[in-house]
Amino acid sequence: MKRSTLTIVAVAVAALAAAGMTSLNALADEHDPDALLWADYEAGGVTSGNPEIGLGKCCTHSIQTSGTGRDSTTSIRHELRQTDAPVKGGMRSESDALNVDEARFGVGDSRYYAFSVYLPSTWAHDGSAEDIVFQWHNTPSPTESCEPKKTPSAFLAVHPGSDPAPPAEWRLRVNADPNACTTANSIAMTHFSLGTPALGQWTDFVFKFDWAYDASGHIDAWMQTSKSPGWRQVVDADGPNTYNDNHVGGYVKWGLYKPGWNGGATNGVDMRAVLHDNVAVGTTCASVMPTGWGAPPGCDATAAADFGLADTAVTAGQTQLRALARRRRY
Repeated sequence: MKRSTLTIVAVAVAALAAAGMTSLNALADEHDPDALLWADYEAGGVTSGNPEIGLGKCCTHSIQTSGTGRDSTTSIRHELRQTDAPVKGGMRSESDALNVDEARFGVGDSRYYAFSVYLPSTWAHDGSAEDIVFQWHNTPSPTESCEPKKTPSAFLAVHPGSDPAPPAEWRLRVNADPNACTTANSIAMTHFSLGTPALGQWTDFVFKFDWAYDASGHIDAWMQTSKSPGWRQVVDADGPNTYNDNHVGGYVKWGLYKPGWNGGATNGVDMRAVLHDNVAVGTTCASVMPTGWGAPPGCDATAAADFGLADTAVTAGQTQLRALARRRRY
């Protein structure tokens, strides 16, 4: 760490002490102040210290911290067993940001999303419905009685493929509808293949959504694996990617949802487990990148270093004040 940055950190610690946060550990999970949601699970248990993160689980085994992290020693582990009781009408074990208001999205918003996913080496592609590991979900319009529920604007899944071909793949599904009242028959669906899943290692994703229900929408996506680092762009697509809603009803979920098990169906696989780490939502590319990581080429900025602190005392003070204001909410 450069000497000037050490001075800045000392100033930041003094600011934390003035706010009643005297431990150096308070800086351990520091990240860009433009991050609207950050969960690296280095502290705070299954909610990463944010009580606004929801837990959709049936059982004690459903959601636990893991001793393996993407670039640390901790992540979140979601487990789903075929014998589990349904949660909210489906077979799921998921964390969500439904109540993290600042991380919500609506029509006209531009948002960046990043997260890392670990599929174990024992993962068996079972030939049934996909395993959904990340969702950009939506709430029904409060003014439209014809919408008792809403499907996600998008979700990322491990699509099983078939034996011997085609192989399993990472698949991004996008749903959109220009109608004010969405029905099952009015949704336009688009699929993007992101390549074959790498088992026994971490896969990192960065997405940028320009949310729109018309042609002004856009999606960029990049990915890399821990054993073959190096970002590659896998989606660069114009077009509608959400619903015609006049409320800010979009939120993210991560974990496991297996619709193929709904209704008691069986398929030869009776348990799934997946790890997530560094789950982030932000308004800039830099805001969702872990400290020290390089941003994907074409993303709007490189990742911040040294806890996101710039090399001037003025910017450091602004950064800490904004971070403190946000932390006081939880």
